Amino acid sequence: MQVVRHVLLLLVAFVFQITWVYTFDILEVRPDLILLALVYIALRVGPLEATILGFGVGLLQDAYMPQNLGLNALVKSLVGFGVGYGRTGIMADDIQVQTLLIFGVVLVHDLIYYLGYSGLALAEVPIFFLRYGPGRALYTSLIGFCLAYVWGLRRRLLPV
Repeated sequence: MQVVRHVLLLLVAFVFQITWVYTFDILEVRPDLILLALVYIALRVGPLEATILGFGVGLLQDAYMPQNLGLNALVKSLVGFGVGYGRTGIMADDIQVQTLLIFGVVLVHDLIYYLGYSGLALAEVPIFFLRYGPGRALYTSLIGFCLAYVWGLRRRLLPV
């Protein structure tokens, strides 16, 4: 049952990513809701399920934008595995740690993605990364912080 919830969460994040998130474009920088959902899942379930779900949602992104077929699947799988594997050493309930983790994950994800992206020459990768990477990481981690804060507030005010 938990796997179904995680798949649905990734599908909702994917739908929001391809439709709704463009309205919140700031200087051509958009948050990555799929990565946000994948980090959340990886912190809760570990490397195996997070890797498989990362591959699946990455493949779905690749099917939507097939210029670099397989690149999103590879990078999302690596992110799912890395965060899932490292989750035992992370205080997953601490909002500040989660925010910093999301920031770092988005930076690493974007760097690997830009290195593999066929539309960029290798010499353009640092410029492109510095132009978009920190902004996407900050934007995504800010949204992650807000969602974690609201979720924690909800758990404190409405205990099950």
